[in-house]
Amino acid sequence: MAGWMAHDAGHDQIARQHFRCSLDLARMGGDPHLAAHIYASMSHLSLHQDEPGKAISLARQGHAELADTPPAPALSARLYAMEARGLAALADGTACADALKHAEKALERCADDKPSPWVSPFDAGSLASEAARCMRQLGDLAEAERQARQIIKLRADSHTRSRAFARLLLVTVLIAQGRSDEACFQARETLNLIEGLSSHLVTQQLDELRALLQPHRANSTVAEFLPCLEQALRDRRGLYSWLSSDATGAG
Repeated sequence: MAGWMAHDAGHDQIARQHFRCSLDLARMGGDPHLAAHIYASMSHLSLHQDEPGKAISLARQGHAELADTPPAPALSARLYAMEARGLAALADGTACADALKHAEKALERCADDKPSPWVSPFDAGSLASEAARCMRQLGDLAEAERQARQIIKLRADSHTRSRAFARLLLVTVLIAQGRSDEACFQARETLNLIEGLSSHLVTQQLDELRALLQPHRANSTVAEFLPCLEQALRDRRGLYSWLSSDATGAG
């Protein structure tokens, strides 16, 4: 959890240290499911650090941890999804599709035993999220849009964070498709959704969204929306600045 909190705050090197420490502790505690889960987390982190080869290797190491354990379908699916993300980043569409199929089949299986209580859930919505990112990376925008909308549908009544990331992903896909007006509508909905959601990663993606929209300023809808986006970014940066200075003072 400390590793994920550090990652969400934008401190990936600290996150890596926490993940490595937790992996050692999981092995000392004899919990292979947790060890595999941590490998998946480390794989995710490597993807964010533009290390797809390392992400694939870590996901496969996670599979190795599960070799002699009771089946853990959701955990296996997560590892396959991380492997697929790495393969997509390497532009290997065929291998990526195979890994996503393995993930889907894993989710269809029932586990005989419950996994470690320390392992986070991974379901159809989680897989749709990873598949959408794979498809966007590979340039299959229609499938990326379908998967992103599927996440929003599956998370309609919960998981505010997941819906926020799904909407942000959908917005980038719509921009890539030349649908700027619709992208701005979805982006406005997203700003309302994340108003109380504190996350460096969300702020980072909003910044990337602004950069994607800048070339379309001639579009009146985009021109009208950009000041709202910029104000949201100023507000969020102001909050992080206040939190940072407050934490320094408290220390």
